[in-house]
Amino acid sequence: MARVPYIQREQLTPAQQTHYDAIAGSRGRVGTNFQALLNSPEAGGRFAAFGEYVRFHGDVPERQKELAIITAAREANNDYVWTAHERLARQHGVTDAMINAIRNRTAPEGLSGDDANVVRFTKELLTQHEISDSTFHVVHLMLGNQGIMDLILLIMYYHSLAHALQAIKLEMPPDTPSTL
Repeated sequence: MARVPYIQREQLTPAQQTHYDAIAGSRGRVGTNFQALLNSPEAGGRFAAFGEYVRFHGDVPERQKELAIITAAREANNDYVWTAHERLARQHGVTDAMINAIRNRTAPEGLSGDDANVVRFTKELLTQHEISDSTFHVVHLMLGNQGIMDLILLIMYYHSLAHALQAIKLEMPPDTPSTL
């Protein structure tokens, strides 16, 4: 069991239920990760809305989004985010070799082009806490002003989510083994 309870819709006030409903509407359900975050309904709801934007509406190609997300999950050592997004990465053409390179922390070796650049960008931000001029330049050329900001915000969101889930010791869903 996580360190906080999993909040069900009926436990929330009608005003707070709008957050629950928005999460369910954008993701098809309210997973245990968001049920835990809804212990603070207003903050959890706003955080989920931010995540909805960067995941579903941000100006970053889907394949590169998923590469950034699994890289952020790996750098935070978070099973939950990694396992959920490894499957999605595969759906967007990320190969086993690429996933293993990120899992084993050898990437961007084994990746090329835009994929390598996005993983390098993500790793530099999360491990060095800054991005080199050369890495920033190449990703900026690829994504433009809005895209690069959306990428930065995507990385921040998923790394923050991963750390929040680590702090509350969120468990993997039943019958879902970790793939990290």
